[in-house]
Amino acid sequence: MNSFQLLFDIVHLKKNKELSLPQTQETFKAFVDAIFPRTHEESSGGLDLHTEEFLIWVLDHLLSLTIFKKNVNIPMANVTAEMLNIAAKQLIDKGENKKPVTPDIIQEKGVFAALAPSDRFRAISLLEELRLNLESLPIPFWNNSGVVLAITTVLTLLSTFGHYSEWCAYDSTKLETAENRIIQEFPATWKEVGYPGPSKGYRALRGYLLE
Repeated sequence: MNSFQLLFDIVHLKKNKELSLPQTQETFKAFVDAIFPRTHEESSGGLDLHTEEFLIWVLDHLLSLTIFKKNVNIPMANVTAEMLNIAAKQLIDKGENKKPVTPDIIQEKGVFAALAPSDRFRAISLLEELRLNLESLPIPFWNNSGVVLAITTVLTLLSTFGHYSEWCAYDSTKLETAENRIIQEFPATWKEVGYPGPSKGYRALRGYLLE
C-alpha cells in the first residue's frame, strides 16, 4: 500500500467514524504480544488485557495529525502500523530475520505480525537505529527521522502504561471518552504487582486547629 492510498483509506474511515484498518489491529496485537507475552511468570499477557486497544486509542485520539487546510484529523495508528510493516519487510529483504515467515499470515495480518516475536524486536531496532529507507515510509514518517524516532520510542512507553494501568478494568467503557469510563473490575495487573489501588484517605492526626 503506498502513502497516498493509505491516506485516502484513513480519510475515508474517518468520515465513516471508523479509525483503524483491520491490519492495524493485528499489527498492534503483534507488538504488545512481543512486549508482554503470556508466560508462567506473567499471568496476564498484553493480548489478555487488550493493551493494543490502548495503543490504538492513544495514537488516534491524543497523537493524531491535523491537516489544517482540509480541517481533517489523521489518526496515527494506521500510519504507525504501516511503518512497522514496512520495517518488517525491509528486515526480511535484508535477510536479518532469524526465523522464517508464513506467507499466509503476511496476507492476513501483515508482515510485522508474521515475524517471530524476537524478529519483531529486530524490525523495531531498524526504526530506532534508522537503518531503513525513510523514503519508503508513509506520511508523516516519510523522510522524517525525528518523527520516526519519537513514535517508535513512545510505542514501548504507551504499551507499558496501558498494560499496568486500569485500562483493562474499564471493560465495555474503555473506548469511551475519559469522563465516561467506569472501572468495572479490579485491574488484573494491579493484583499481579501487589498494588492495592488508590485510597480515598485514612483517618490520621494532622495537627491541631489554631485559634
